[in-house]
Amino acid sequence: MRRAVLAVLSAAALTALTGCSMEGTPTPATTTTTATAGGQTTEPSGNSDVPEITGPELDVTKFGGPCALLKSDQLATRGVTKPGTERNDPAGTTCQWRPDDRVDGTSFSATFLDKTNGLEGFYENRDKNPVFEPIEVAGYPAVNGDPTDAKSGSCSTAVGTAKGEGFVVQIHVNDEKLPEYTNPCSVSSAIAETIVGNLKG
Repeated sequence: MRRAVLAVLSAAALTALTGCSMEGTPTPATTTTTATAGGQTTEPSGNSDVPEITGPELDVTKFGGPCALLKSDQLATRGVTKPGTERNDPAGTTCQWRPDDRVDGTSFSATFLDKTNGLEGFYENRDKNPVFEPIEVAGYPAVNGDPTDAKSGSCSTAVGTAKGEGFVVQIHVNDEKLPEYTNPCSVSSAIAETIVGNLKG
């Protein structure tokens, strides 16, 4: 039962953060067209608040699916020794990893942001989330977010890796006695940093 609840919470959190409907359709970024002197129209880059990518652009799909974003030894340090499970979520293709200790371990996932135009969906819906903290992860623009308070074991860290591309890490710390339970964004951002390191090669 607890695992089912966590899965539902995870999907609900990503839906709230990216502005996807419950049916899984992402809320499109707000855009307008501008006529030029030659009669052509141009599309603006999108939400001007989304930070630019200043480092080398990274291809999140370079290893294939999201389950390849983390190496087996990196997973083992977080109590995971079994392969992740891939599925389609509202924001994009997701890999979910379950800890060997289902009661006191930490569950986490990584999702390609191929249906939210990278960080765009997070910025478009920032006013709907009590926790929205722009940060940097290994030199790349990122956001820590949570639809509640980010002090109850759950946090999401979204990272922009190229124009309109990126990934999000969602975690849930199950053990309420751990200090990470009240500071879960430290875990999600650390996993996100590991992924960026792997993408950089």
